[in-house]
Amino acid sequence: MTSESDRSLNPSAAQVEALGHVPAIYFDGQHSTPHSVIVALQPSMIVVSGAGVSRSAPLHEVDITEGPGATPRLIRFRDGAFCEVENAAALETLLSASRITPRRVTRWEGRLWWVTVSAVLFVAGLIAGYRYAVPALAIVAAEQVPDPVVDLISREVLSALDKQVFEATVVPPDRQAQLVERFGRLRFPSVADSNAYDIIFRKSELLGPNAMALPSGTLVITDALVALAQKDEEIIAVLAHEAGHVVRRHGLRQLFQNSVVALAITWLVGDVSVLAAAAPTALLQANYSRDLEREADSYAVDVLRINNISLEHFALILERLEKSAREDGGAGGGALGYLSSHPVTSERIERVRRPEVTTPAP
Repeated sequence: MTSESDRSLNPSAAQVEALGHVPAIYFDGQHSTPHSVIVALQPSMIVVSGAGVSRSAPLHEVDITEGPGATPRLIRFRDGAFCEVENAAALETLLSASRITPRRVTRWEGRLWWVTVSAVLFVAGLIAGYRYAVPALAIVAAEQVPDPVVDLISREVLSALDKQVFEATVVPPDRQAQLVERFGRLRFPSVADSNAYDIIFRKSELLGPNAMALPSGTLVITDALVALAQKDEEIIAVLAHEAGHVVRRHGLRQLFQNSVVALAITWLVGDVSVLAAAAPTALLQANYSRDLEREADSYAVDVLRINNISLEHFALILERLEKSAREDGGAGGGALGYLSSHPVTSERIERVRRPEVTTPAP
């Protein structure tokens, strides 16, 4: 059976219309003490009354929320006080009888459909921001990093690599000098691009045939890549590709994109210490996007052309890397070290061999 007290707390629609008010619990916004009150509506006004409580306010100064289903409704006042109406249906009946509609925003709060749409839009916004806004900001930020900071980041990354994945090279010093001297004779598309590159050699069972560029211009060649190449021009082509990453500041861009928090701190407050600390992990784990690889490939093609080096040398070393990866069975080191950060595909090889390949605009 339903008691009289239950009926008073949960009046029917007819009772609400007859009484012209609904029961509620009032909180003054200053204390946690609840007050039993009734809420009535008058033309353009809302009236709250009960033991020790008597207040009214214009309807346009009050927010009436709408929750999903039977969720309690809130009537919020500007001073922080509010009423909690347990019987949402009763309040809805009272509002309808008085031809009062909650504000659009508060109505949306109570519609599951709108909540779902808002959540989807929020997630879509995050994805779009990460896909487009962060890369765009990374491009601008990468150009603003001063040279001393670039050098610091590169030293930190190389130090981490030497501790984690690199060993001392076994390539003979005269062979190293031969390759360094050969690369040093190259001409570049721009005088600004011909800054001195520091070429170093390392051994790595983990990375296998590999080459990488640090943001400062240090180019690292692994012993396995030297062994895999059949001609010096093949190694020069790979180094020209890495030089393209340096010129376009791809390493810094990847660092910023993979360290969004570090990017935000650096951009907002100019604190590069957070960026320098995040650099080794971010760059070690970074995989260049297909677009960045195309830029570096096209830059290498331009360098080879300027120096009258056949593009076939570049295509052949890419093919050898891809073949070595297949023979490696898709696991372990070998050429997969290079492929993990420089994905070799038939598309890339075909683009290198096509004479119309040009360097994209930065």
